[in-house]
Formats: sequence, C-alpha cells, structure tokens
Amino acid sequence: MNKKRGLWWIFGPVILAFVMVTVLLLVPFSLSQISNKDIQEASVSFSKNVFKGETVKMHAFNDPNTHYVPFFGSSELLRLDTMHPSMLAEKYDRNYRPFLLGQAGTESLTHYLGMQEMTPALHKKQAVFVISQQWFTKRNTKWAFPEFYSPLQTVNWLRNITKITPTDRFIARRLLQQKQVSDSDFYAHLITKIKNNQPLSETDQNMLIIRNRMLVREDQLFSNITLTNNWNKKVKPSLKRLPNADNQSLLIKQADKLAKKQTDNNPFGIKNSFFKQRVKPRLKRLAQSQTNFDYRQSEEYGDFQAVLQEFAKEHTDVLFIIQPVNQKWSKYTGLNTKMYYQSVNKVKKQLKSQGFNHIADFSHDGGKKYFMQDTIHMGWRGWLATDQALKPFFDKGYQAPKYKINNNYLSKKWQNLMPTTNNLANFK
Repeated sequence: MNKKRGLWWIFGPVILAFVMVTVLLLVPFSLSQISNKDIQEASVSFSKNVFKGETVKMHAFNDPNTHYVPFFGSSELLRLDTMHPSMLAEKYDRNYRPFLLGQAGTESLTHYLGMQEMTPALHKKQAVFVISQQWFTKRNTKWAFPEFYSPLQTVNWLRNITKITPTDRFIARRLLQQKQVSDSDFYAHLITKIKNNQPLSETDQNMLIIRNRMLVREDQLFSNITLTNNWNKKVKPSLKRLPNADNQSLLIKQADKLAKKQTDNNPFGIKNSFFKQRVKPRLKRLAQSQTNFDYRQSEEYGDFQAVLQEFAKEHTDVLFIIQPVNQKWSKYTGLNTKMYYQSVNKVKKQLKSQGFNHIADFSHDGGKKYFMQDTIHMGWRGWLATDQALKPFFDKGYQAPKYKINNNYLSKKWQNLMPTTNNLANFK
C-alpha cells in the first residue's frame, strides 16, 4: 500500500496535469479575451502568432463596427511611415481599417494557407493584395515558409475540402515539398491522400476535428502574447505629423518635406537609416549584383493562382497593388528592366484574363521622386498614390465580381512560360 501511495505521489501530479491540459484544450467554450485595443494593436503588430492563428483575426473581421479589411503582402507592409495606409485610414477616419497580414517572406503559398482560417472575412467582402515581383524567382525555395507555417491553417484547409479540386491537389503537392509537412506522419498521410485524389475518410475527419479543437484552444491562449507596441510607438507619432485636413495637396507637401529630410545621405532616394545600416556597408559589392535576376519563370505563379482561386471561391472583391522597384537602384545593380516589366505583364495577364480587374499598377513609377522608401518598397509618394487607389475602391463598397478561373495557370507550362506579347496573348 505504501509503495502504491509513493508511486502516486511521484506520477499522480503528472497525470493530473496532463488531464487538466487536455480538458483545457478540448473545452467547448472560448478561452480568449480580445478587446478592441488588442485588435487595434494586432492590426499593425506583424506578430507571427497573430498571422499564424485565427483568434485575433476573426475577432477583428467579425465585428461590423471596426471595418477591418485584410491587407495581404510582405515586407512593404512593415514600412510604417507617415503616409502608410494604416496612418491615413486612422487619421482621416476612412471607411476601412487595414489589418496588415505579411512580413518578409510571406508569399502566395503562405497567404493561401492563412486564408483557410478566415473565409468569413473573405466571403463577399473586400480585400487588398500587394504583389512583389521579387516573389517570382526561378528557384522558389520558400525559405521563409517554416517561419510562418501553421498546423492550424493546414487542418482548416483539409477540413474545408468537400470535393477535391485541381487547386487542392496542387497545394497538396506543394505542401509535401515542405519539410515541416513531409516530416509529420499525420499531415503527410492526409495530404498525400489529397494529392492522389483520394477523399478523406470519416476517421480522418474526426481526427481533424479533434486536432482543430486543440490547436484553436492553443491559439486562443497564446495568440496575443507577443503583440508589439507599434500602435503607440509608430502609429500615434505619425498621426501627429499628418495635416489635420484630408487634402491631397497638403499631404503631398508634407510627404515631400519628410522625404527630403530623410533621404539626404545617398544618391538613390533611399531612406537614410536603411542606406546607412543595410546598403552602405556593402555598396561596392552590390554594384551590378542583380544582372542575373529573373522573375519571369517561377513556381510562385502557380501558388499565386491558388490564391486567386480562393478569392474566386469566396467571391472576394480584391484590389491588387503592383509595386515598382527603385529605378536608380536597379540601374546601379544592373536589374534588367525589360525582364521586370515582362514579369509584371505576366502577372497582369493572369489577373485580367480571369476577371481580376481591380489593379493599381505602379511598376513604372519607381523613378518618381520620393515614390520609394528603399530599394524595392514604396515610401512617401508611393503610399499617397496607393491611397488614391484605395479610396475609390472602398467608397464604392463591395462589388460582386465575375471571375472565370482557368486551372491552366497552375501548370508548369505557365510557370515556365517566357512572357512575350504573342505567347501571353495566346495562352489559354
């Protein structure tokens, strides 16, 4: 008896702790306490927990009084300068508030998975998607995929599959190429079924329900733990620097004033701090360093097509923003501008031929004064030009789109197509 009692004192607390954690993760009620202030901070926090989870985002998008809209993109969204869309929307009480979804390396495959847990925010709603040509590289290794991979998003994707589509099979193949997925017996087994066009069994679905419940509870517990303080540190100071009146002439004047002061230590129109820290130490080595860059052939075109299919599935009214590159910098580094514009034309062909007609193309504006903040990201004038595209898009409100999805854009033929006027026109 004493021996049994001794074993209980050793293992009993461990067993109880395990049971309590299991119960906590499986309880049917929400564990999250998300305030409007939390959502406000999360919208500009760029927290990986927020990006990979669903709790905070769904609180933001489900509240009809907050007007948060998903802004998908990558590193350009982090440039929280005075003319950034988040600043202008807050200062002038626009009829939308950007909820920024992206960091360096968040390309189309990552965004596609993220969309799986926020379908109510996309269904017959508006969204903004910022495209960077730098995503479309020949060797698309998805170097940042592990940083943003979310098992919860994968579970949601699997649960959302009712009838296996070409896009589902494409995504399954792409996921199985990622080590985080292929090394997991649980996910690899289910995703391989989808790749092979085999429906998931009832047992599979039940396992996904349990896994989903546990991952959602985990997300509710930890989703807002690592929020930054960008709202107080970056947004509030910027609001004070904006004109009181929402006047384009005044905004341009202030943008030029700020940009002139912040770009006076280099000949490229790059923000002083970025030039000093990121460029100047290796300036000589960067000369003619981009002569072999090519954005015309890439697996990213297939991943991007999966994103378009998801928007079409949810009838999302989307504004696409195509960023330019800094022309002075591209000349210094030897970037082939003809190649760059051909890659832009390839993206636009993929969009327009399927009915995605809301496109703000700034690809030819990289040489305009104060348009860029650094080498590839828009700055003061660039954000103001973006604002001129955002305002009418949101003022019109949701417009039911008429998309015609072409699954041929998932193919290797399209990914490897070298864009010319003739072959873009003839691709079907």
